Parts: sequence; C-alpha cells; structure tokens
Amino acid sequence: MKYFLQRLVVFCLVLILSGCSNPNQTDEKIDTTIDDSQQKKLVVWTHEFPSFNEGIQKKWIPEFEASHPSVTIEYVTIPYSGEVVSFDTRLLAEVSSGGGPDIWAMASFNFTEEKYIEAGLLAPLDPAIFGYASVDDLLNDYPPNSLSVFVRDGKIYGLLNELTTLCLFYNLDVFDEVGIPYLDSEKPTSWQEIARIGEQITQRDEITDEPSRLGYQFGFFANYPSPQWYIQNFYPILRQYGQNDIYINVKPSVETEAFYNSLQLFYDFTHTYRIYDPYFIKDWFADFSNNRTAMVTAGPWFPSALQPETRFGVAPHPVVNPDDPETYQNIMYSFGWVVNANLDDEKSQLAQEFLAFMLGKKGEAEQPLWWFENVGILQPRTAFLQSPEYETIINRDSWMKCFIDTFDTYEVDYYQHSSDKPGMALIRAIDRVVYNEISPKDSAELLQNELLLLP
Repeated sequence: MKYFLQRLVVFCLVLILSGCSNPNQTDEKIDTTIDDSQQKKLVVWTHEFPSFNEGIQKKWIPEFEASHPSVTIEYVTIPYSGEVVSFDTRLLAEVSSGGGPDIWAMASFNFTEEKYIEAGLLAPLDPAIFGYASVDDLLNDYPPNSLSVFVRDGKIYGLLNELTTLCLFYNLDVFDEVGIPYLDSEKPTSWQEIARIGEQITQRDEITDEPSRLGYQFGFFANYPSPQWYIQNFYPILRQYGQNDIYINVKPSVETEAFYNSLQLFYDFTHTYRIYDPYFIKDWFADFSNNRTAMVTAGPWFPSALQPETRFGVAPHPVVNPDDPETYQNIMYSFGWVVNANLDDEKSQLAQEFLAFMLGKKGEAEQPLWWFENVGILQPRTAFLQSPEYETIINRDSWMKCFIDTFDTYEVDYYQHSSDKPGMALIRAIDRVVYNEISPKDSAELLQNELLLLP
C-alpha cells in the first residue's frame, strides 16, 4: 500500500507540472533513449610481430576510434610460437569454450586443419559491408584460389590480412665480405648452389668447432619450433621433387624417392655441409641483421623487422633444378581476419565495419598500399595492383617484385598439413634427421608407420 501511494503522488506531481507548462511550447518530442553504441567495445587479438602490431595500435585503432567516438578497442598481442602457450593454442581454447576475442587474425592452417568454420566458431562476413555485391564479386577481386580456405557453402568467413609466398633473402654485407656474386633476381638458384655458397660463408672456431656464422637458416630452430615453419620449409622441396603431399590417393606415402630426397636436403644442410645449426640461431631477424646468418626464405614482411641499416638482396625461392620449370614449386599461406560467431548482429556488424576500415572496400587502394609499404604484407586486390602508387613502390623497392612474380612463374598452392596429427608426425620425422642424425630412409619408415596408425 505504501509503494502504491508513492506512485500515486509521483503521478499527481507529473500532472500538476504538465498543467504549468508553457502554452506556447511546441509538441516537439525529446529523444531520451540511450544509444547502446555508446557502450560498445571490441576486443582484437593478433600474434606478435612488431611492425604489424604497431600499425594496428598506433594507426588503425586510433583512427577508427576517432571516427567512432562511442567505440573503444582493446588490443591484445600474443607470442606466435616458442612460448608455453602459443597464440593458436590459446585462441582455440578460448574461442571453442564460447569466449575469446571479437575479432582476430589467424593463419590459413586454422581454417583447413582446426576446422573453425565447420565448428561454427566464425561468423559469415557480409560482402556488402566491404563494398561487394556478392561473395563471388569479392572472390573475383583477388587472385584465383587465394581466398579458397575462407569459403564454405557459398559463404566467406575471413578476409586477407596477408597472402604470402616465399623468396630467398641474402645478406649483402656477408656476400661482399666473402666475395660471392649476388644471386640472380629472376632465375632461381639450385639448392646445390645454395649449399656451396653456404659452405663458403659459414665460419667455425678452429678449436671448439662452434659456429660463429651460418650460411643458411631454416625458419624453425631450437628456441622457435614453429610447426608452420617446418612445413613451409619442407613442402616446397617435396613438391619440387615431384610429390604434392605426404598422402597419395588418401594413403600415407612417405617411403618414396621424392620424400627421401626432401629429408636428405635437411640432413645435408645440417650434417654434411654444416651450414645450418638449430642450436646456433637465436632470433629470426637479429641474427640476419648481425651477420650471424646469411640466407633465409621468408615473406615480404621480413625486412620490416630487420635493423634499418641491414643490406639485403632478394632472389626467387631455390629449386631442385633451375633448368626444369616443373621444379618451380612454392607454397602460399595466408592470415585471415575473422569475427567471433558468438557476437550479436549489431556487434558483428560493428566488428566487420572495423575490418572494412582497416582493410578497405572494393575499389579502395589506400589501405592495402599502407600495409604493403609499412609492414610488407600483401593484400592483392585489383585496386591495389592497378594503382600508380603500387607501381611507384615496386620501382623504388624492386625486391618486392619477387613476391608478385612468384605467383606467375611458380606453381603456388596452400600446404595440406602442419599442426594436425599428420603434420606433427612429419615434424618429428624432420627432427629425427636434423637433431638426431637419423638417416632419411629410417626416419621416413618411422613416419610411414605413424601415419598408418592415425585414424
């Protein structure tokens, strides 16, 4: 009864006050609704890579927040590999349990091996937000097959953060010191020649035999056992020897000449020529800048993490036989931006608007140009490739052309396995050869048995 009387008094006061209102007052209504967007927050995750992280943190997030005053973005970076809990491990654990970030960028193998799409963890993207009439319209704006890992049943679940293939970087100061001519920038060098050059470059202590400089660096080493870099180093070689995958017609097939020869190259670089040592390498970029390593295959992002004064050359990815175009085989991989499927429609749209702001829409070249010039990551949309600014960059930094030309001169495709069970078994086979000096045939036999036991 007391609560009812209080409500009645309030009602009467409202009537009295309304009766005292200005008779000349208009009927204009005052909007007292609260705009929920004022409370909006987006959480973004990526792996650690300095120039990439800096671009997001210092350019794209502040600019988006400035144009959307009611939105704040929390940005989290996580080590990609080499830690107790890597980026991919933590991401899968968080997202599969219903949590995780609103937006993240992840490697292509997560789409093919971890089955994020099939598990319903990703929201389908709306092509219209990115300026496209349909999914097909979007796909046609990129090189063939480059977005295939993001598409299921006519829907697209990711957009390129980067599309990468591999070229060979070599240290010009080291080449000059040893007196080695620079590599051909158009025709690939043979692996045999790379080994010969590596032997000339490698330096060891006369007493301890410990290396002070290595001729070649694979992308994996003792304190950076990245599954992706084992695979990205291995698959081009396997394909150059004529075998596309470790399975043939759905059956494990690693007791083959192509597979033996591929493992033999890792064995020879480590133990025969002794130009690679996984215990010597400490840092992907600093070792190259400090002349501790001289050659490595990497993507166009590599120079952005080097010391500014580092002098480098770029050559096509080495091949088994430079005189046989059939051996011109390389891999591609990508990182895709995605949106969490657990978001409501309004927040999912906001997340996609942030991606469109950062990546650009159809016909826009400004965003991919910025990423290419400042971070060295390639987002090869039509507007970007046809822009005069792109031509200016290529003419100024001619080494970048290697990565564009590779898609024309090599057979380039995604690799099939890396962090899944067959991929991890393959990594163990490579480790047996590199770390334990087991013969390629013996290691291949063990791998064949492992693969046969997998479901």
